[in-house]
Amino acid sequence: MKKISRTTILFIGFFGLLCTQAQAHFPWINTSNYSPEPGESVQMTMGWGHRYPLGKFLKKADLENIVIVAPDGKKEAAVSLSDLEFEPANNFSTAGAYLVGAKRKTGFYTKTTEGGKRQSKESLNNVIKCSRSQMTMKSIINVGDGRGKVDRKLGHPLEIIPLANPAELKAGDYLPVQVLLHGKPYNDRIFATYMGFSTEKNVFAYTSMTDRQGMGRIRLDQPGVWLIKVEHQQPYADQNVCDVESFIATLTLEVK
Repeated sequence: MKKISRTTILFIGFFGLLCTQAQAHFPWINTSNYSPEPGESVQMTMGWGHRYPLGKFLKKADLENIVIVAPDGKKEAAVSLSDLEFEPANNFSTAGAYLVGAKRKTGFYTKTTEGGKRQSKESLNNVIKCSRSQMTMKSIINVGDGRGKVDRKLGHPLEIIPLANPAELKAGDYLPVQVLLHGKPYNDRIFATYMGFSTEKNVFAYTSMTDRQGMGRIRLDQPGVWLIKVEHQQPYADQNVCDVESFIATLTLEVK
């Protein structure tokens, strides 16, 4: 049998890491209306899967928090209508630009030869791989004739910050964004797609890159609801506990 070089092993391992990252589930925020009138009822659900907008829904018990940032910067509550549906406590009573943010509960997942376990790899046998995931999502909702800045930071571990309000853009324009990882500029790929583009897993309509300042642009070449996604993986701090820490962030918005 031929010997396999250390370089080959490293390449295979790195390729496997990329494949795992590309195939990871991701969350997103669905809203019943991205441009409601003040006081109009708006329902929100948290999507979950590989194929936007198809997939399952995250339940209330799956979420750490949901926050709504009003045009004046104040944070407002979201109330649950059911185990899957949420709405703002005040029904977006003031015109302007709102940000909705949510975070899926952080947790471990360990793949073993006997199946998957939702725990770290400590005390487990025949471990194939362990990952700890931090997943966050945001959405932009423009209420009434109001417009405004949407670049407020929510403090998510990995965060997509829109630098222009999509209500002021039209199909074919570029949306500038900044991506931050732990508050610092993140240089890597950005993926984007729009509702109806594809029903295949992990297929996106547009891919771009951020620069060293975390700045990038997404061309919104079709009208409709868009999803933007960024992801990152790094070795877990304690390799006896887990192998990889992964971060995923998404942003949903509508362009006319």
